[in-house]
Amino acid sequence: MMNPTLVAVLMLAIVVGCILWNKIPMNFVMFVVPFVCCLALGFSVQETSGFILDQINSVMASAGYMLLFGLVYFTMLTETGMFEIIINKMIGLLGKRMNVVVVMIITSIISCIAYLTASMSTAYLIVFPIMIQMYKKYKMSGEVAFIVCQTAVSAMCWLPWGIGVVNSAMMAGVSPEELASASVPWGLCFIPAIILQWIYFAFDHKKKHGTLGLPQNTVDTAEADAVEKAANPNARPQLFWFNLAVFVCVVAALAYFKMPSYIVFIAGSIITALVNYPKDFGAIWNKAGGTFFNVLVMLLAICFYLAAFNAAPADGSQPSMVNALANAMTGILPEFLMKYMFVIFLILVVPIVHFIPYQVYNTMYPLFISVGASFGFGSMAIIAPFVCNLGLATSVTPMNSATYTYGKSSTAFSTTNVPNTAAFCQYYPSAIKNKTAEIP
Repeated sequence: MMNPTLVAVLMLAIVVGCILWNKIPMNFVMFVVPFVCCLALGFSVQETSGFILDQINSVMASAGYMLLFGLVYFTMLTETGMFEIIINKMIGLLGKRMNVVVVMIITSIISCIAYLTASMSTAYLIVFPIMIQMYKKYKMSGEVAFIVCQTAVSAMCWLPWGIGVVNSAMMAGVSPEELASASVPWGLCFIPAIILQWIYFAFDHKKKHGTLGLPQNTVDTAEADAVEKAANPNARPQLFWFNLAVFVCVVAALAYFKMPSYIVFIAGSIITALVNYPKDFGAIWNKAGGTFFNVLVMLLAICFYLAAFNAAPADGSQPSMVNALANAMTGILPEFLMKYMFVIFLILVVPIVHFIPYQVYNTMYPLFISVGASFGFGSMAIIAPFVCNLGLATSVTPMNSATYTYGKSSTAFSTTNVPNTAAFCQYYPSAIKNKTAEIP
């Protein structure tokens, strides 16, 4: 039987090392390493299996089913084209009142609407095909488009059906709805930053071009606003009002009536599929259900990790790995440093995640919570501030596949051919002509 503190250090080192090495799928590491660590602590295979099954049952009941069926519903809703219709109508109403500031405001609003799907990839694919031509028309940088979009998306990262909130809720041992409510104030803190972005980029643009309106010699035609994108055979514009009504009912059932989220999403998915695709609802259901597999594997892998980190004998003869590690750190490091360790990591999250995968931060959550508990901090107070900040951080890292949602020509973007988000904006207009499979 090995010392829990030593095993905890080894498990963290191996998991983080494998994530940074990026040669072995992270999910495989999260399945194997925690299981072996439990055995090293002296637990039998049956006891380890019991810890894991208890963790899986808890996570799936609190968050897993909501996430899985929420993915199906929002994938299906996006296919109907409802979000694109809302956005195009909003742009059409503005007409001649457009200028650089209005373009950025529209980008922020569209980004918030698009992120109702709780998927960064889907939000990008709604926002950029619509807006990138407008940015080119006003001679605005694609980097500005990305920054404005991502700040708005990060402000919305508290949605309870989002994978980021579900992951964090699992680590904190709370429900996604509770964590979402606690994270809303942090999302509201992004509003002043968004407004300051509009002011700064408008000032910079006017200094460069002398106007906030159309540059000289630019013809304001409908053709200039046209967006080159492939037709969506699954779009159902004639059913827009029906789909919008169903969507409003889904949100009301979740937010106001507090109905079980997985039942709401199942009902929304079935109604949307049967009404929009009565002759081929099986095909659209299968397409939307394709999002299940990767997310389910990820959830199970995290359950293995959490089960091992929190595994402890029923008789209390030895502490869990996370408690042992927290106690060891509390005894070694200065009290002030330990008490505000999670604040330090919160401040540094954006620059650090630019260089390392955001999953490394996720693996540290149990430790933050355990250390904070020793100083009287609740898990919610520690994890909630990370939700929106981590959303902002993942947008500036070349290690986030959502940054490279679509490929150029016939090859998907990767960290080798597009090293940063600025390149994504540069290549995006040509990339949307040639869609490739979305990177999970």
